Amino acid sequence: MFSSCIKDLENEGIYQSTRFHGVVLDERTQQPLQGFRVTAADGWNIGNVVYTAADGTFEIVVTLDQMANSYAIHFESDSLYESYEYKLSNIPLGLEEYDMGTIYLEGPAVPIVNTDNIINVTASSAHCFGSISSDGRSSIVEQGFVYSTMQYPTVNNDKVALPVESDEFDCELALEPHTIYYIRAYAVNSIGVGYGDQMMVTTLDGLAVVSTSVVTNVTTTSAICGGMVQSDGGFGITTRGVCWSTSAMPTINNAHTVNGAGLGAFTSQIDNLEPNTTYHVRAYAQNASGVSYGTVVTFTTHSGLPTVSTTTVSAISATSATAGGNVADDGGYPVVRRGVCYGTSSQPTISGLHTTDGAGTGEYVSQLTNLTPGSTYYYRAYATNGVGTVYGEQKVFVAW
Repeated sequence: MFSSCIKDLENEGIYQSTRFHGVVLDERTQQPLQGFRVTAADGWNIGNVVYTAADGTFEIVVTLDQMANSYAIHFESDSLYESYEYKLSNIPLGLEEYDMGTIYLEGPAVPIVNTDNIINVTASSAHCFGSISSDGRSSIVEQGFVYSTMQYPTVNNDKVALPVESDEFDCELALEPHTIYYIRAYAVNSIGVGYGDQMMVTTLDGLAVVSTSVVTNVTTTSAICGGMVQSDGGFGITTRGVCWSTSAMPTINNAHTVNGAGLGAFTSQIDNLEPNTTYHVRAYAQNASGVSYGTVVTFTTHSGLPTVSTTTVSAISATSATAGGNVADDGGYPVVRRGVCYGTSSQPTISGLHTTDGAGTGEYVSQLTNLTPGSTYYYRAYATNGVGTVYGEQKVFVAW
């Protein structure tokens, strides 16, 4: 009687067990997974057990009673794949078979890596931080940072490999000055290499920061300048000083001093200049990254001519008078001749009537002779050195 009832139900399309079938694939590679354990179970109560075939297919029978008691089909994980549960609660009872379709199991993958931050970028380094969000269900065997001047660096480019001690890691990269770098964290497991997002940094130029001092003590042939090295740019200062030229923007290819090394202030003595000449000068500092310069300062050397004044005439007669002058400064060159030039025309020079009253600096007296009575005379002191002749102020008197 019981067998007859079952047969009648099957004739009506109601079955005491349902054959569930499908195919199991690796989610990442889409390849079939062979030998995976498939069970019908309710908690600790395990019904049928089957294993997937070489093409990933399976077929497992679940009874009507098991389905009524909330059994589920389980795809058992191994050390690399996650487990998966297919609930049967929404599947109609009494079906002869049910196609579960494709079951994708998440298996081992490359690590999921983050490039978290890059700080303290200098001319020669940058501090990088990274972390691993997932090991891909395969042990991490290497981690660190890759970097290049080209985008999307890989482990085939420059890299720093760090000890695998934590899922958070950091290091300082050694870089070149004034260069754009692309950097990303990486991690390696048995499947392959995972990379974090790419970050871009530009290293500093590495040049020193230097300023030029005010020019002082300017003479005919010399001056004092200097500078201040405020920053070495991340590289030690090997040479510092000032450079100068009669052209704008002098460099160390022009005349220059060498005033030690390192940071701080320095003083430079500038020599061998030409009189009455405008010079451009600026401080410089040199390190492994190159030469940097301070602002340009302009100064003009003294003329090099003496400074002379004219003494007021005295003892005027019809044919003579007494005058003279005072050489207050020789202009940096010895005064080789001095005296008074005079004549009846304004602005007399040494090409006309003149006296010669020794050499050197200081006061002197000149006798003006062979005057014409009643004539008006112009006179002025003069002094001559290696640069030229200079005249004092012009004065006037009338011979009696």
